Order: sequence, then C-alpha cells, then structure tokens
Amino acid sequence: MAFSVLFGSMRSKRKAEIGKGRYIGLLLMASGLFVLIFLFRLSPTISEWYIRVIYPLVAVVLSFFSNLFPFSLFDLFLIGAVLLLIKMIVTAIIRRITFIHFLFSLIRFITVIVAWFYFSWGIAYFREDFYDRSNISEKKFDPDIFRDFVIEFIENANFYYVDYRDMEQEEVRQKIESSYQALYQQLRISHLNGKRRPKPMMCEGAYSKMGVSGYFGPFFNEIHVNNYSLNYTYPFTLAHEMAHQFGVAMESEANLYGFLACACSSDEKIRYSAYVSTLGYLLSDMRKFLPDEYNRLVSTIRPEIIADLQRNREHWLAARDDSLSEAQDKVYDAYLKTNKVTSGQANYSEVVGLLVSTLSTPDISRLLR
Repeated sequence: MAFSVLFGSMRSKRKAEIGKGRYIGLLLMASGLFVLIFLFRLSPTISEWYIRVIYPLVAVVLSFFSNLFPFSLFDLFLIGAVLLLIKMIVTAIIRRITFIHFLFSLIRFITVIVAWFYFSWGIAYFREDFYDRSNISEKKFDPDIFRDFVIEFIENANFYYVDYRDMEQEEVRQKIESSYQALYQQLRISHLNGKRRPKPMMCEGAYSKMGVSGYFGPFFNEIHVNNYSLNYTYPFTLAHEMAHQFGVAMESEANLYGFLACACSSDEKIRYSAYVSTLGYLLSDMRKFLPDEYNRLVSTIRPEIIADLQRNREHWLAARDDSLSEAQDKVYDAYLKTNKVTSGQANYSEVVGLLVSTLSTPDISRLLR
C-alpha cells in the first residue's frame, strides 16, 4: 500500500516536471521566434537577403503544393484556424481546463501562425524600399514636373483606350507572365518564383461586399482575383497580386509593378487596364496638388474612359455592404501598420509618386513605347 502511494506520488511529480518542461520549452521557442522576427524587422538588409535568396525556394515549394488543388487552401486555412480557436475556447470552458494549460495551447497556436506567415512571405514587409533595391532615384515633388506627368499620362490613357467587352482569363495570365519575365531585371525580382495561377475566392460574395478585388494568400503562396471585377480591371488586379507573390509587400509597389506589367504588354486590352486602373489614384492627387487645374485636366480625358471609371465605381457600390466594408478597412489598415506600412491603406495611392520617378527612367520608358 505504502509502495503504491509512493509510486503514484513519484509518477505525479514526474508528470508535473514534464509538463513544466513543455511550458518552458514552448516559451523559449516562442521568445526566440519573436526575437528573430524583430531582428528581421530592424534590418532591411537581412530581410532583403531572405526575400531574394530563401523566399523564392519557399515560394516554389508552397505554390507547387497549392497548385495541386483547384480551390483556395488559404481560405480553408483561415476558416480552420478560426474554428480551431473557437474549439480551444469552448473546450477550456466545458472541461474547466486550467488557465495555464489554455495559455500553453494559445501560445502554441499563435507561434505556429506567426512563424508560418513571416517565413512563408511576411518578411517582405521588412525588406529595403523600392528605391534602394531598384537604383531608381526618388523625384521630389515639383508642381511643374507633376503637371507634365499628368498631361502625358492622360494622353497615353486616351491613346490606349479600347472597348473592353470580352476577355480570356488564361490568355491574360500568360501575357502578364511574359511581361514580368521581360521586366524582372529592371524590377529586381526573382522570376522563377513558383506558379502564379489565380484561384477563385471561397467567399466571393462576402469579399465583393467588402470591396476586395483580389488578395494574396501567403500561407500557401496563392493568388486570388474576384470574378466580380469588371473585365477591364481584371488584368491590373491580377498583375498586382502577382507582384505580391514575387515578394513585393507594399501595396503602392504592387500597384507600380502591376501597372508596368500591364503597360508593357503587347495586348492592347491589358495596356488599357494599366491606365484605367491607375487613373483613379492620379485624379485624387490632381485634386490635391493641382486644384486650380483639376477640371481643365479632367476635361482632356476621353469620355469613354470617364464612363468606365464611373461604371466601375457604381459596380462596386452596388455590391458594397457598409458595415462589412468599414470593418475590413479598419482591420486591414491595422494589419498594414503593424507590418511597418505606416500609411496603412493610404499606401495604395502612393503609387503616383513611384510612377513619376519610375516612368522617367530610360530603361523603363523605353519598354513602354
């Protein structure tokens, strides 16, 4: 009897020691992970090396696996993660699991998610900015230079206008892929970087209500484009999401890459998509920096292009749910700011400054002719 009690006590003590060791091990691993991510955050040079050397291999592996499935693994992953978190909370309540045990499970859950996100793609947020890695000089704002840029951009948009009624998505993908292949040296991207086949959104109706035309799923290296998009905006959205897959995290830079990939295409419809999809950002800056000339400059835009812009706006407003859209905007704004995008969602519109600096360089301007 005494031996049995002693043996049971020793077993309980041993079990407690093992449990304590697991907690300590997890805390050390989680701490080490967050310290490593913090080091990447502090050093754009190290982050740039990771994106250029390690990430392309990660992208090839993840995209090869995800392309075995016709549906979005990213969407399934998000749904599964939410359900697992709910299950953990419910189980803790029903089984009256101790707070320490629940905290252990929660830290393990968060550690896996964070590690997977950053080392599969998220470190791209900490890399060098576009000007440092492309050797393109940033032009300081000058009203005269900006006015000349606006006039030329509108002239090009008018010239490349085409009545966009039909579109073959796979053909568009192949042509944009060809553009990126031609541009990879100028844009400093690793072209052999996995597969870039767009996948349908699992909750397309909800995303349409939030105004989401596309997104990149980092956990499985997947591109998603909303089929609710109008035909003439589809190529630009696809090229934008492809840019993310190349390791471009900033939305303004993805807009720039998307514009260049479309504007350099031999397909007139894809070229028009570049200009009509970017013109809205230019109009916003025109109103802000050239208020006295805004109406005159807008009057030089072809009426058909104005009609396309208006049709696209009304198209998305028809699907919009204010509550969902505002919630999505706040969450995504917070997400971007957490990852060193200090301007948050306003980062999208910063593409105009990038365009002014980039399109004046000989290597790029020559490709657009």
